[in-house]
Amino acid sequence: MFDSLIFSVNTVFPIFIIVILGAVLKRCNFLSDKFFSESERFVFKVALPSMLFLEVSRANPSELFDAGFIGYCVAGIVLTFLIPCAIVPIFVKSNDKRGAFIQGVYRSNFAILGTTLAANMFGDEGVAQIAMVMPFAITLFNVFAVLILSIYAPEDKKLTKRQFFKNIIKNVVTNPLIIAVVLALPFLLTPLELPALASKSLTYLSNMSMPLALMSLGANFTLESLRGRWSLALAASTLKTVIVPLCTVLPAIALGYRGVQLGTVFILFGGPAAVSSYIMAKNMDSDYELAGQILLFTTLMCVVTIFAGVFVLRLSGLI
Repeated sequence: MFDSLIFSVNTVFPIFIIVILGAVLKRCNFLSDKFFSESERFVFKVALPSMLFLEVSRANPSELFDAGFIGYCVAGIVLTFLIPCAIVPIFVKSNDKRGAFIQGVYRSNFAILGTTLAANMFGDEGVAQIAMVMPFAITLFNVFAVLILSIYAPEDKKLTKRQFFKNIIKNVVTNPLIIAVVLALPFLLTPLELPALASKSLTYLSNMSMPLALMSLGANFTLESLRGRWSLALAASTLKTVIVPLCTVLPAIALGYRGVQLGTVFILFGGPAAVSSYIMAKNMDSDYELAGQILLFTTLMCVVTIFAGVFVLRLSGLI
């Protein structure tokens, strides 16, 4: 039990220490809003794609690419989107809140916190497994976000079918994370190897992604953001951090997934809401304040839920 406790502490708490550091540095005005804003852009467009490119290009496809496992992850994302779509409108009467609520439940911060958790839990093998699932997850997250926010958008903001498909295609083909994985495929599937010059340069960029991303996440925390709408935000956050991971991890255990694959399922479905959910809600006239509160609540709650999940899975010998 003590070993499992130490493993869980070493997996989860370093992440949230850096998140807290970002919040403190922002609060003390040591680093500016502009620094964190530009850091987020740098991480998303340069550092994190560099990490994914390296991990995919170095991976062993025979060990990590499992069509059945990827199918399970895809099915889980589809169900965690469709079920709230059927239930949430019954209890939430305002259209702008419906879109923000549903997006907060199904869409996870898989790219940033996911890769960090995977690295802490399983090392390079964990990041490589995350990278295999990443294109499918990010594509579905974006497609469903555009769909649900369009359905519940004000009349003047609703997308035509042409605009809808154009928006989806643009979000997918211009996403730096998907581009990085696609560019790495020739190195994954052939004996090609990166020159040492390129490999070392990408490694330096890759190493910058986690600390900058986590500090930027912490910089977004303000106590004022937790005021108002807290009941809806708390309900969505409980679904996101407790109910969704339980409903996806337990079937994965029953199907025999263990180790890195089971850890990937837990990270995919047990992580906090995605930072981009707030941005998309704001751009499409959804209740972006509710989306921001769900982001904050889920991130805070994940300190407990991810720690508990990692501890139980490790203690049970499942990861």
